[in-house]
Amino acid sequence: MILQIAPDYYNTALYANLFSSLHQQGINSRIYVTDNTLHQDDKTNNIFCAPKAFNLLERLLFFPKQQALYNDLHARDIYKGIDVIHAHTLFSSGYLAYQLYQKYGIPYIVAVRNTDVNIFFRYMPHLRHIGREIALNAKKVIFISPAYQQQVVGKYLPYSIDDKSIVIPNGINPLFLNNISQHQPATDAIRLIYTGKIEKNKNIDTLIRVSDKLVASGKKVTLCMVGKLIDQCYKSLIEQRDYIDYHDQSSQEEVMHYMRQHDIFIMPSYHETFGLVYAEAMSQGLPVIYTRGQGFDGYFEDGEIGYSVSATNLEEIIQRITEIYAHYKTISDQCINLVQRFDWQQIAKEYSQIYKSL
Repeated sequence: MILQIAPDYYNTALYANLFSSLHQQGINSRIYVTDNTLHQDDKTNNIFCAPKAFNLLERLLFFPKQQALYNDLHARDIYKGIDVIHAHTLFSSGYLAYQLYQKYGIPYIVAVRNTDVNIFFRYMPHLRHIGREIALNAKKVIFISPAYQQQVVGKYLPYSIDDKSIVIPNGINPLFLNNISQHQPATDAIRLIYTGKIEKNKNIDTLIRVSDKLVASGKKVTLCMVGKLIDQCYKSLIEQRDYIDYHDQSSQEEVMHYMRQHDIFIMPSYHETFGLVYAEAMSQGLPVIYTRGQGFDGYFEDGEIGYSVSATNLEEIIQRITEIYAHYKTISDQCINLVQRFDWQQIAKEYSQIYKSL
């Protein structure tokens, strides 16, 4: 039995997809959700929730919150009968796994994600030694992307973890892999698409400025934006531009439909743990433009399935758009050929082998 400590379980489908794929391979999981809001235990599916929602102050006070969660694990015997612990974040989940390992010797593996790199390590130097201890005692340290592995090892974590660190990506919804589509680009227009929350971290400003420059240079441009409007400052910017085709938060079937009507997926986020939408776009034959040094960077060579760019370099982004169109069929075909790397079944096999080795 694997204890899956998954803080964000109810806010993303990736955990459900992973645990379901693991179950199909004979790996049973007990799930502990540490960031509870409105949910209760679901014992039919072996899901246990933290007894309360933590407010902002409690979230900032790392050790009191961790102690409350540890006490809850003990009081309800959630840790009993567990063979391996999989902590899905280094700090907020990993510290619980570390404590259980110290007391009971239960081996654990731990993942390093966006909040670990860009919040805990960057802005909480007083907790860095805790992150190092958690990583040093883990049996495996899982990086969601090569970019984060390069950023963390040597800077925040010692090189000695190299022999037990491994990169395993997130997978995408089987809907996209079951409906892979060949793609033909437009011959008379630049057709860009972005899907995701409309917020500052996604660097919407740069996306619009790039499109403005292309329009000003005489290009015919369409920019499809699909996602919930989080930061209202973008509302007027979108409404003022005829070339932007905006759609509110949509189903994945609708997203797939919009992707097939456009040629290049572009999301130059400032920070990105992984970016499932890049792989989803690949499945529809769309080359992708992603941020250098962030989640998706490092899986492929530049030019293989698209390009990494500086998040704020407009000229570089425009140049990469031009280069993609110049070699469109080759890049598009490679997107389709390489997207199986993000199949949950394949990813679950990798985790299954790790669990069994422990």
